[in-house]
Amino acid sequence: MKSRYDSLRELEDLDEAISLHQQALELRPIGHPNRSSSLFNLANCIQSRYLSQGTLGDLEEAISLYKQALELYPVGHPNRSSCLGHLANCIQSRYQSQGALGDLEEAISLLQEVVELCPVGHPNRASSLGSLASCIQSRYESNGALRDLEEAICLHQEALELCPVGHPNRSPVLLNLANCIQSRYQSQGTLADLEEAISLHQQVLEFHPVGHPNRTASLAGLAHCIQYKYHSQGALGDLEEAILLHQQALEDLPVDHPNRSSLLVNLANCIQFRYQSQGALGDLEEAMSLYQQALKCFPVGHPNRATALLNIANCMSLRYERQGAFGDLEEAISLNQQALELCCVGYPNRSLFLAGLAKHMKSRYQSQGALGDLEDAISLYQEALELHPAGHPYRSASLVNLADCIQCRYQSQGALADLDKAISLIKQALELWPLDHPARPSCLLNLAICINFRYDSQGASGDLEEAISLTQQALNLHHVDNPKRSSSLLNLANCMQSRYKSQGALTDLEKAISLTQQALELHPVGHPNRSSSLGNLGNCILSRYESQGTLAGLEEAISLQQQALDLRPVGDPNRSQSLLDLANCIIARYQSQGALADLEKVSSLLQQSLDLQSPGSTQWA
Repeated sequence: MKSRYDSLRELEDLDEAISLHQQALELRPIGHPNRSSSLFNLANCIQSRYLSQGTLGDLEEAISLYKQALELYPVGHPNRSSCLGHLANCIQSRYQSQGALGDLEEAISLLQEVVELCPVGHPNRASSLGSLASCIQSRYESNGALRDLEEAICLHQEALELCPVGHPNRSPVLLNLANCIQSRYQSQGTLADLEEAISLHQQVLEFHPVGHPNRTASLAGLAHCIQYKYHSQGALGDLEEAILLHQQALEDLPVDHPNRSSLLVNLANCIQFRYQSQGALGDLEEAMSLYQQALKCFPVGHPNRATALLNIANCMSLRYERQGAFGDLEEAISLNQQALELCCVGYPNRSLFLAGLAKHMKSRYQSQGALGDLEDAISLYQEALELHPAGHPYRSASLVNLADCIQCRYQSQGALADLDKAISLIKQALELWPLDHPARPSCLLNLAICINFRYDSQGASGDLEEAISLTQQALNLHHVDNPKRSSSLLNLANCMQSRYKSQGALTDLEKAISLTQQALELHPVGHPNRSSSLGNLGNCILSRYESQGTLAGLEEAISLQQQALDLRPVGDPNRSQSLLDLANCIIARYQSQGALADLEKVSSLLQQSLDLQSPGSTQWA
């Protein structure tokens, strides 16, 4: 019955197998020579049910049964290594569910004994090396110690040497090594690691032609690696390839397959990235639908439920940013809070949930102006940073997130100490990223923004020149296809406009206009950032009008600001700013032509903007 379950995945078969093994165990009391086999077989079936259903009680029962069996397999018994391995896998699963580091250390200890029982030449040495490597990789993911990752890679490489071309276990060993090298790329940003990981995944896929039971996992692994390549280099073709691979993987799985949920999430992630790059609202809705389908696979108590809630929360937040419906933001916060409650202190990925909630609280602050929300966001980011000590691969990202929030507090309250703190945090992050790390250009851009704020506050021309230099470096690293290139263009334009206002060189203003026009071209109709580009271009052209007095330029600025406003309906958190920008343009026309209708229009726009601003908001002044 267990074999039929493994083939057909009918839960009734597994339940019947469990019942039969329970009956067999009852017939083999303590002292029976075959009791250990019954304990082991029953544990194996209950472990399979846990993997299918996610019920923690099943996992605990499997662990108990394996431990009882292990007591009956003393050192030297031929079945001891197998029982140690299965027990270690269960304890590792409990760690993944509950985050107790003691479980992970116990699993590593058990697997180290398994390796010792499988010396060079033993037929199970490769698999035991792989299992130990997997646990040590999990410890790396918990504590960020690069030595653990390097050890895991060495173990997988040793296992691969024991599985030459033609060996039946070569493909899973290639897969495990690919995943480890991919993790090293994520930590160190070395493109050679990513290319090697992709090559290894491609080799794995060659072992699994159409119809092979492991083809879906191979497709998903390759897709995931190519997705990272997209993030590194920004080529939309890579993202489209990743989406296609995920779709192929999903098509090969039946609706009730236990791995279907993870494939739904992987596909949703890629489609969400495409939305963020291209701005098609249909992509965002499709991603949300896929995440919601995945959530149905994770009932209350399932170890993956928290992540599923977080994914939906992130989608709701993106839809709020696009459409301005405050209910979406509130729901995102609620979902993230539910997810965080499922991640007790010590949970391996708790920092991700802290950072997600912090991001949403910051968004609510930007919309409503309640300083308490910003303080909550800072506190959450600080807690996340504490979970990423020196050497942790995610420390740099935590430093940047915290800096961003402290920068917001500076913009609200003007305390220069906050700005200096933000600059210090970003500089620490930059030191952790090598020159070729894909996150480096965004970090350079964040530092430039902060230094530009310091220029605005103190007027030191050296700060402005440094901000321009940093932004230019970021732009050079954000090549034409990179989805973040527009941010570099807009921020460099802002710096050039600031220098124009300081020094009066019209070439700087023309440069700012050119850069903003390039950014607008990257934000076609339907793109979520089009309104920002329109508004920035309108501000630049207004400045040129103020310098040259060409009425056609003023009308163009008004038209651009009106288009930006039209893209920010009631409820959009940036609508108030668009109302102000349009009012500034129409004031200029009134001052030039004296039409009373313009003055009345300005009054109406300013009143609408004021009505949208709560006391304490960042625009309340």
